[in-house]
Amino acid sequence: MEKTTRSRLIKEFDSTEDAKKVEETVKTGYSETCIENLVHWAAVEEDLAESYGKMAEESKTAARRDAFRQLNEESKRNMVELNGLVEYLEGLDKARVKRIELLGGLGS
Repeated sequence: MEKTTRSRLIKEFDSTEDAKKVEETVKTGYSETCIENLVHWAAVEEDLAESYGKMAEESKTAARRDAFRQLNEESKRNMVELNGLVEYLEGLDKARVKRIELLGGLGS
């Protein structure tokens, strides 16, 4: 087994029970939290896009209209990228559930 050059973030464990606890902590403390934050961020980008779209429509000058349209499009692209990250992390989360189930099936 290769030794890491960084300090461990978790203590060494030697039981399936402890391993399962760590996996559950990763799921709730990292995976689910990241997904939730990305979902909220995507919602904010959606709100931004809507506001910038309205501001573009109401702009009196071409320069302002173009700037707001650019911001609107960028927020829409951000939404797509963020939703892609959510999908990817949801896949990792499903894999984490399988790891937890596997460890649970092994007993102590």
